Amino acid sequence: MENPVLSSILTITAYAPIVLFTESLRVQRTMVASILTPRSIAPAITGCAKDFHRLWHLDDAQLLGNFMDEHAASVTSVKHGSSFPLQNQTVLQLGGVLRRDMGIAGAIVPYEPVVGKSFQTRRETVVHLSFAIPHNERRGNDGYCWLQGVCWTVTFLEFAVPIALASYMAIWRHFTGVFLMIAISLSVLILAVLRSSTHPIIANQSEISKFCKDTATGLSTLDVHVIADHWNEGNLNVVCGYTSHLHALTNIPFQVSRPRLLLWAGRGLATVILLQAASLASLIGDKSNAWLSLSWLALYILMLAPPWILNAYHPESAYENYAATLTKVPPIRFSCRRAALVFISRLPSSTQAYVGKWAWTNVFMPDNTRRKLWQAQVDELDLLTFEEKAPGVQGQHPSKKNDPEYLKSKTLLREASAAYHHPQVLQPLLAYKRSVGLCSASASI
Repeated sequence: MENPVLSSILTITAYAPIVLFTESLRVQRTMVASILTPRSIAPAITGCAKDFHRLWHLDDAQLLGNFMDEHAASVTSVKHGSSFPLQNQTVLQLGGVLRRDMGIAGAIVPYEPVVGKSFQTRRETVVHLSFAIPHNERRGNDGYCWLQGVCWTVTFLEFAVPIALASYMAIWRHFTGVFLMIAISLSVLILAVLRSSTHPIIANQSEISKFCKDTATGLSTLDVHVIADHWNEGNLNVVCGYTSHLHALTNIPFQVSRPRLLLWAGRGLATVILLQAASLASLIGDKSNAWLSLSWLALYILMLAPPWILNAYHPESAYENYAATLTKVPPIRFSCRRAALVFISRLPSSTQAYVGKWAWTNVFMPDNTRRKLWQAQVDELDLLTFEEKAPGVQGQHPSKKNDPEYLKSKTLLREASAAYHHPQVLQPLLAYKRSVGLCSASASI
């Protein structure tokens, strides 16, 4: 007699794989990882109906940029004071430069959570800071040749195991299961061809190579880019580096070495996704073959593990062809937006005679009298106290001892200074300054 509980479980779980076809991110991230580095492992991919049109007419700018046709993030340059839409958004997300978490766990908090009644209602702002530390020479394999071999071995297993399962199912005439297993093997094969035959083309390579050999003495070529989905957001992603490095990463689209191959790979994956979706849909309500969809789901989950392990062990693989190593700092939580802006303004950057020091903040605050007064107070405090080597603000201007606005600015500067001198920020900042020639190997801030 059939067990009604087991029958109900099989009926319900047969629908579980269909839910995966509402996500589109898996296809894009997997293709981008395959293009960026040979040290990648492809998971099983899924996609929804709208992916078919995107993949059939795929181009490199769309794939590496805004695949989902969402509102593009924006970038403002501290050096140039300009703002522009973000390019290569997927590349930055894959490498962990674009982070959207609010930094609750493991964050740097350079202020007391309860400072006073006026501070309790202020919106916290989280800064995700990264440093683009240049390579003095182009990197070789960095001792990771064996890792590339491991990636190809795992890829072979991901191709061979579904083929073996498909053969077993064919013997027992479960042809729907055969199609599901073949779909997985075909997706792995297409991504392996893409990984071995393409690579990203990054702009400004000759200029980047020149800057990698020289230093930035006098801050002549350094910049800071601030990235956000919108300028009222509580998450700010900040990247420091050479101007050419940052513009190649955020302002000039990456290209793929063989765009025709990318186009046909996209069409091949579109066909695989269509075959996979049709096979899973045909199993809905079929209790006798529910184990086929569950087998596909189990294999799908297992194939998510190797890429996760690789990214945890070798997270910088997304930037192997980039002329800098991106060092990330834990999230820094500030009590308000202005404290975060003060902190960003003190990061190493060049100055332009025709661009105001605070021109980049136009996207955050209107350029009115109130803002100019606040900027003047911050600059005055900076001259008096921020250059001290000890963290925090020690002195006080005698003529403004009881000025409330001055005291507020002083509190914000104390917060920014505490973050600036925090060990988890100070150590990577010093390493960055040494790499661009701003201080000697034994110097400190």
